[in-house]
Amino acid sequence: MLHMAAGELCVRARTMADSPPFDFNEWLSLLDLDAIPDPRDKLRECEFFFDLLSQQTERDRFRWLVAAFLNAAYSFFESSSLTAYFRFNDHETGEPVEDSQALEVLRRYVNVMRDAKRPNFVKTGGLVPLTKQLYDFRKKSTHYYPLSLMATGPSLPEDYHFGSTRGKGTPVMALCRDVLGLIQRVQQEIDE
Repeated sequence: MLHMAAGELCVRARTMADSPPFDFNEWLSLLDLDAIPDPRDKLRECEFFFDLLSQQTERDRFRWLVAAFLNAAYSFFESSSLTAYFRFNDHETGEPVEDSQALEVLRRYVNVMRDAKRPNFVKTGGLVPLTKQLYDFRKKSTHYYPLSLMATGPSLPEDYHFGSTRGKGTPVMALCRDVLGLIQRVQQEIDE
């Protein structure tokens, strides 16, 4: 078995020696840089869905936009956490180096858990009351059932509330506005 590994190594070394030199410009020309999303893409996605839902008065369409906003907000925290683990590389080894500042910012609002067995897998969970609400509503709408929304007054969409029991709902627009404000603040702190 050791003999096969050594032979394999010789073949690879010979193949590398016979290969033309690496042409960085040619490699770079293969990339469509416009296809790579801007680091603030998840923030802009949240803003996009919030703008749409803030103009929607029809209940079903509003519910769908709220679900999309909640998923985008959840995804902001998940992808920002994963990015923080791989944002920088050690210039000598090429290995990823954590962005400790970004992780510190994120950990003020969400639990960030990295799987030891799968280091490319990061999971987040609500930590403060606002992110706990976000994660709870998102989990229910994604994994259990469509969101229940009540029209509690004539001023829609502001008068839509989560829930189906009168007097016990949570105002949707206020929650989404607070979540978006938090996400904007977190992104700004990460960028500093």
